[in-house]
Amino acid sequence: MPSNVVAAKRRDPSPLVAIGLTLVVLAGWPLALSPLLDLETLAPASGAHLALGPGYLVLAPICDAMDALTLLSVSQTIALLVSLAALYIVWRELCWRRFGTTLLREMRSALTALAGLVLFYAIGILAPRPMARLTLDDPDALAIDMHSHTRFSHDGRSSFTPDANRAWHRSAGFDVAYITDHSRFAGAREAARRNPARAGDGLTVLPGIEYVASHNHLLTLGASDSATASLGGVPDSAGRSPLDAHQPVIVQTIPDQLARFPAPDSAGRRGAIAIELSDGSPRGIEQSQRDRARIMHLADSLDLAVVAGSDNHGWGRTAVAWSVMRIPGWRAMAPDSLGNAIADGIHAARRHAVRVVARRTPDADGSALLEVATLPAMAWNILRTMSPLERLSWIAWAWIITGAAMFAAAKRRARA
Repeated sequence: MPSNVVAAKRRDPSPLVAIGLTLVVLAGWPLALSPLLDLETLAPASGAHLALGPGYLVLAPICDAMDALTLLSVSQTIALLVSLAALYIVWRELCWRRFGTTLLREMRSALTALAGLVLFYAIGILAPRPMARLTLDDPDALAIDMHSHTRFSHDGRSSFTPDANRAWHRSAGFDVAYITDHSRFAGAREAARRNPARAGDGLTVLPGIEYVASHNHLLTLGASDSATASLGGVPDSAGRSPLDAHQPVIVQTIPDQLARFPAPDSAGRRGAIAIELSDGSPRGIEQSQRDRARIMHLADSLDLAVVAGSDNHGWGRTAVAWSVMRIPGWRAMAPDSLGNAIADGIHAARRHAVRVVARRTPDADGSALLEVATLPAMAWNILRTMSPLERLSWIAWAWIITGAAMFAAAKRRARA
């Protein structure tokens, strides 16, 4: 048989992969879990749902994979990359034993694989794509991002304007977003110009700031200028005390040194009265997973509100968690009134003011073994949290790709 015919035959695609993926996706259907959980109790988040638009469903395999990568901590990302490298080596070894190889072919294959991986990450970080959106059953509940940035932060993406920040939050299902740029208010002021007259008519952007005090990174929610940035929080150099009727809210961010947490005074007029339980950056996810019990202990012992912040600087299209509050009649409020209601609600209820609703992730829970197994854990998490329409999309793409590959192989055989 001619060598070109042999080469064509050994590259013939098989429907076995599509059949296997179809069976796995269908088998996981009865084991499905809610993709959202209450981050305090780790139980399914009641009254909260993840809405997926038509674009997301059509591109479900890509969007699910990119979301899953965004939900990993730094250590999990490293473990995932090591696992992928190991699988690649095993695959190339099997190909060498079966078909033979050359150094040049292996170098070309390795560079192609690396370029594909980098491209996939780059698209997930930089490119616009459909987002999963939070919806809430209770009309008096609202989803808040306590921590986000714009290009006005020194480390913000240059194209992440206040309008882009607004669009990102609207796509993720937020009702309110605090812009907390590093030591600057320009982004929050610019975004506030597009606020609706009534909060229920669109996304409301509220001002805040991120700064360093007592060696920790803190947020002041409700601050709109340098004169009010320290009100209600860590005292400034002049020792000013808060006198405003609607005190701003001081939030301890993560990742940071919890041993230096600025505890509030008995009246809650100084120090932080809230702490992030979830931060959307990879390092924030790392500390949230590692120190969750410690954060909850601080919250319980000091009567702190636990909140979530995206910490978005303009990268990625995945919301990791939402801060959910219940404020009756918030939809009819003006933006300033809603900001005051949020601050007053946190000061009044503290520990019970906010519920953190988060995407379900393959949390290693401090286990080195589970961290090493990030790749199968991530795949298992995707399999169990897919909606029925996502499953159909995965199956459809498996057969579309297989059918296209088999058609191309048939044409190659005909030419050979």
